[in-house]
Parts: sequence; C-alpha cells; structure tokens
Amino acid sequence: MMKLNMPALAYASTALAGSMMHSVFMFYYVKVFLNVYQVSEYWFQLSQIVFMIWNAINDPLFGYCQDNAKSRCVQSRRHAILYGAPLWVLSFVIPWFPWGTYLPHSLIIGIHLMFALCFYDALFTFVLLAQCCLFTEISRKHEDRLRLVRYSQIASLIGSSSVFVCEIVSSNLSNFRNFQIATVIIAVLSYICMRYTGNNAYTEYDVKQMQTSQQNGTDVPPADRTTDYSIWRLTWQLISERNFLCFVCMNFCQEFHRTFISNFTAIIAGCLIPAGVIPSFIRSLFYGSMFITPQIFVILATPVVAKLGSYVIIRSNFIIKIMSSMVMYTAGWGSPWLLMTFMMIDSCVTNAVFSLFNISLSDVVDADVERHKRRHPLSSMVFGTNALVVKPAISLAPMLTVALLNQHGYEAYKTEQLNSAEKLSDLQNTMFGLVCFVPMVVGVIQLIIWSQYTLRGSHKAAPKCTEI
Repeated sequence: MMKLNMPALAYASTALAGSMMHSVFMFYYVKVFLNVYQVSEYWFQLSQIVFMIWNAINDPLFGYCQDNAKSRCVQSRRHAILYGAPLWVLSFVIPWFPWGTYLPHSLIIGIHLMFALCFYDALFTFVLLAQCCLFTEISRKHEDRLRLVRYSQIASLIGSSSVFVCEIVSSNLSNFRNFQIATVIIAVLSYICMRYTGNNAYTEYDVKQMQTSQQNGTDVPPADRTTDYSIWRLTWQLISERNFLCFVCMNFCQEFHRTFISNFTAIIAGCLIPAGVIPSFIRSLFYGSMFITPQIFVILATPVVAKLGSYVIIRSNFIIKIMSSMVMYTAGWGSPWLLMTFMMIDSCVTNAVFSLFNISLSDVVDADVERHKRRHPLSSMVFGTNALVVKPAISLAPMLTVALLNQHGYEAYKTEQLNSAEKLSDLQNTMFGLVCFVPMVVGVIQLIIWSQYTLRGSHKAAPKCTEI
C-alpha cells in the first residue's frame, strides 16, 4: 500500500477546499446573477470594472505584505491559510443568498454582485497566494513539486465534483433552495480542509527553524523576510525579467480562456443544444465532468511531465487548442454530440495545463533568488504580481462576452422574448463563433509568447534540497 506523503497531503487539503468553492463560484455566479436575479447589463459591467480595479490593488499588496509583514498570521504561509479560511468560506456563501426580494434590474442586485465579487476575490487571493508560496517553498526539487501537483490534482478532482453535485441537487438551478443548502455544506467542508493545512503545512524554512529550535533548546523567531527595497522597486525587478513577462502575458490569455469556459459553457450549450435534444441527466453529467476530466488528465500525465518538462506540455496545449477549434469551426454546430466533445476537449486541455503553471512560475521564483542573491524567495510578490496582470482577464472575459451576446439578442433570449427564428439563428451563430474563435485566437497568441520563455530545463536540474 502506498504511503501518504504528509506535507503533500497538507498542501492538497487547501487545493480540495479551493476546488470545491471556486468551481461552483466560477460556474454559477454569472448564471445566477444574469438569469436568476436578473441583474442589468449596466450593473453587471460596472461590477466587473470595479472588480478589475480591486484586483489590480489587492494582489500585489497582499503579495508584498505576506513577504514583508512582521505578523505571523500574515507572514507564515500556513497561518495565513488558517486565519483566512473562515472569511473565505463566508465570502463564498454570500452570492447565493439574496439581500431581500429582488426586482429585475434593481440597484440592490448590482451592489450585491459588486460586493460579492470583491469580497470573494480578496479572500481567494489572500489564502491561495499563501498556498502558492507553499508550493514554491516546501521544496525546490522538480520531482517534489510534481508530487505536490499530483496530490493537489487528486484533491481538485474530488473537489470539482461539487459542480456536478450542485447540478443534480438543484436540477440545473430550478430548485434554488437546494442549491443554497449545497453551497453551505461545501463551505463547511472547505473550512475543515483549510484548517488541516493551516495546522500541518510546513515549508523547508519552517523545518529548518524548528530543527534549530530543537538543537538550541529555545524558540527561534521566524526567518526575517523583510527587505530594504520598496514594493515599487521589487515590482520593477520582477517585471524587468523576460521570463516573468512571458509567463504573465501567456497566463493572462489562459485565464481569459478559462474564465470564458467556466462562465459561459452552460449558457452557450443551453442555446446551441436546446432542452430535449439530449437528456437532462447527460447535460448535468457533461457540465460536471468538465471540471473533473482535467484533474484526471494531469494525474495520469505526471510521468510525461517529469520526462518532458512543463514547458513542452504547456506548448502542446496551445497547438491542440488551435487545431481542434479549426476542425470544429469547419464541421459546424449541427451535431450536438460533436459540439459537446469539442467543448469537453477544450475545457480539459485548458484547465489541465493550467495546473502545471505553478511549476513554471516557481522556476521564475528560483531564478529571481539566484539573480538577486536574496536571503528568502519573494514567492508572494512573484505570485501577487502575476495575479496583478492576470486577474483583469477574469473581468474582461464576461464583460466582452456579455456585451457581444446582448448585441445579438441574448437579453431578449434569456427572458424568452426572442421570437424571431432569424434573430435566434444570429445569436446561435455568434455563440458558435465564440466557442471556436476564442481558443483559436488565444492559442495563437500564447504560442508566440511562450516561444520566448527560456526556463525550460527545471526537470533536468540537479536536486537542491532534501526530499519532502
């Protein structure tokens, strides 16, 4: 029987919690606010703009604080997760409970959406930024980091089933009360998982500190991560590095694509594949499996990643996206089963490869330490600055997509007022164009950018620390 690796298990517990909550949040928040609460397009777009600005502020700020704060609850990776967990689960529950009786397009719906997005993202950033730093600081060995990826993907595989569970218990949101109950249960389970991480996840720096304490017989204070440089100087040092710029630009495109898939798969599939064409259970299974198959793919592919390295696998993803979208556009959307297969492949390769991005970004952290001779890696700053560039894509994807769809009749369609067959056909063609051209265009841009990234050999590097 295989023995569990306890550091990896502690790391993966937060991955389980994050997967359970974030899969549900990203899959449902647009649909709930647009179709259930019926927020106006004005308030939807305004909320996304405020959300985008808030993203630009909180990510590098949290990154700088976690690397330079004196307080253990902020500086310590595991304590940041432990104390941030209750607030994150609270922010997850808030979107699913109306603040009164909602009338279509009312002001309170827009305020609810704006608050829910900003509150959720703040705690999402604070907790997962600490988890990303755990990934970098638990070990610098490529095989150890692959083990963390494998454990976290198994956890995410379990956690991603939350979408399927919510689909089944709520009958595709037709029973909203059951959906609300399911989200509360998910929140409680997520808190338990993150608490386990907070109590048991130690970096190699924590281990060295504890070993020194045992040898000296006294408590040794945490390692001083503070630096003489300001946040502006540190940010400039990061963004002036070519590999970091290549990574964040490529990651921005990937996040745009992932957000488009998460937010609009159910909406687009519902229009292109009307009710009755396929059984309701198959549709729910399709939606749920889109969040499960990427994790299965990563778990099975870790030996290939270990042999070829993350750079080659990430590059292959772009080629697959380009080729598959060209084939789908040529075939047309006449076959619902072919369309569902394409959407499944697109979701699988996009989300699966995204799971390997921490390896490449950790390589950037390691290179930054060596280049600037730092006493301690600026893990939070690197991941936070990456998020500063990438997170706006989470707002831009729904903003641009909703604006385009509304120009072609989606506003009337969702209220069942689109009676013209010609207008319905125009809307369907627009949706099909988005399904094909988003991965095609994004994939081409990413392929060009990623060819400039030079940290390609970490899987061949000599071990730099003891095995976790």
